[in-house]
Amino acid sequence: MTSEYCHCWRQAYVIRPLSFSTIQHYMACGTSRKKNDPFVRSLDTDFHNWDVPFPAVTICDKNPLDEELLQEYIDKVWPAGAPANATRMLQWLATLSFRSIEESATTFITQHDLVGHTANDAPAPALDPKEAVFSIVQRCEAAFYDCEWKGDSEECCDFLVPVFTEMGFCYAYNSRHAEKSWPWQSQAQSELFTEAYIHETDSKWSFMFNSFRNTSIIDIYIHSTEEMAGLEQSAQLSWDHRVEKVSFSVKHTYTTEDARQLSIRQRRCIFADEVKLETSSIYTYSACMRQCRMQRSRSYCKCVPHFYPKTKGYRQCTVRELECIARYAAAITDVSRCTCELGCSHTVYEVEKLTEIDSSKGPVASNALETEFVSWPMVRYKREVLFGWVDLLVSFGGIAGLFLGFSLLSGVELVYYFTLRACCAAWRDGDALRRERAERLARPKPPYNLSLVPWWKKPPEPQDARPLQVKAKDLQPPKYSPPPLYTQYLP
Repeated sequence: MTSEYCHCWRQAYVIRPLSFSTIQHYMACGTSRKKNDPFVRSLDTDFHNWDVPFPAVTICDKNPLDEELLQEYIDKVWPAGAPANATRMLQWLATLSFRSIEESATTFITQHDLVGHTANDAPAPALDPKEAVFSIVQRCEAAFYDCEWKGDSEECCDFLVPVFTEMGFCYAYNSRHAEKSWPWQSQAQSELFTEAYIHETDSKWSFMFNSFRNTSIIDIYIHSTEEMAGLEQSAQLSWDHRVEKVSFSVKHTYTTEDARQLSIRQRRCIFADEVKLETSSIYTYSACMRQCRMQRSRSYCKCVPHFYPKTKGYRQCTVRELECIARYAAAITDVSRCTCELGCSHTVYEVEKLTEIDSSKGPVASNALETEFVSWPMVRYKREVLFGWVDLLVSFGGIAGLFLGFSLLSGVELVYYFTLRACCAAWRDGDALRRERAERLARPKPPYNLSLVPWWKKPPEPQDARPLQVKAKDLQPPKYSPPPLYTQYLP
C-alpha cells in the first residue's frame, strides 16, 4: 500500500475502486492517528441472526441506444432532414459524463442546427436532454430476458429499472436511487422501493440476467443499495460476454451508537440520519459527493447536467449550457473541494472470482451473467468507542478512591452539604440561627497576648479561661472611662 492512500479516505475512495482494504487502511493509517484513534475494532460473528441485503447491480451498456427508436426520434424532431452529427449528439447525451462533456461539448454546441441560435428556436433534445434520452434508449424488454432471482425465474422488467448515473444511462437492480418514473413504466412497477434480502436457507444467493446485446461491452457495478454508481467507484467488470458468473464477497463495517458522543472529526464517519442531504434521505459518501458536485455545478453554471436526479433548487442544463459545465469540469470534479466522510455503516463488495465460459463445451460468448455471493457472510466488522465519557468517569473515580478515599457518593454528599442542606437549614431554622449569631456577637472576646517577646526567653503567662474582669478604677491611664454599659477590659 503506497503512502498516497494515507492522506484522507475520500482520496483513497477515488484513486481506485473502493475496496475494504482501502477503507481499513484509511481508518488506521498514520502513526499519529493510531495513537489518537478512539475506536477499537472487533469481529461480530453472530451471522445466523443477520439480515443480509443483496447488493445493487448497475448495468451500463456502452451503447444503450435503440437504432429504431433513434431513427424515429430524429425523423420526429427534424422532419425536413436531420442535421450533421445529430446521431452522434444523441448518443453523446445517452452516455453523458463529465469527461465526455469536457471532451465533446464544444463540438455540438457550435452547430446551431443542433442546439439552435437561442432558446426559442432550439430543438427538443437541446432543451430537454433527459426526455430525449428516454426516447432513444433501449426499453427493458428489448435489452434483457430470462432473469433469475435466487434460482427462480422472474420477469426482468419487474426488477431492472432505469437509472441515470455519472457514466450515462443504465439499468439497476435493487437500487434505492433508480428512477421513480419513466415513459414505458408498467403498472406492476411500483415507485416504492423494496430492498431484496437473502437467507441462509435459500438455494442460491444470486441474480442472473440475459442480454440481447451480445456484441456490446457492458460495465457492471456492484455496490450497496444506499450507494450509487458514480465517479467514486470503478466498474468491477467490463463484460465482454466471455464471463458467465461473478462471485463477490461482502465486507460490512458498522459503528455502535455510543460513538455519537464523539464529534464527526473524532470518529471520522457520519451516521445515516446525522446529516440531512438534499439529494438523498440517507447519508452515504457517494450521495454527499454527488451533492457536492451538484452544488459546484450550480455555483458555476446555474444548472446541473441531466444525469443528476431532479431536485428542488437545481435546474437541469440545456445542451447549450453544458459548455459552461465543460469549462469548469475539473473544478467541479475536484474531490479536495468536498468535505465528505464515509458513513458509519458501510458495505463494500469485492469480486473474488470470475468464471469464464468453457470454450470446449460450447460457444465462447454468453448472453447470461450471474452475480452471486461467493459464500454466506460470516464476519462483520464493528467499531466501538475505546474510551468514552463513562469510562473516563469510572477511571477518575477509581484513582480518587485509591489515593484520597474519595468516591462518587462522597462527591454527592459534598454537593448536598453545601447546597440542599444549607438551604433547608436556613429556611427551617432561620430564627434560631439569627438568635445564635446575635449571642455570639454579644459575647465578650477573650484577651490576646500580643507581646513580641520570644517564648524561649519569656514563656507566656497562663491565662484564665474566663474573661478578665477589670474595674474602672484599675484601668490605666486613670482618666480612662469605659463606654456605657461596658465593664469588661479589652486589651
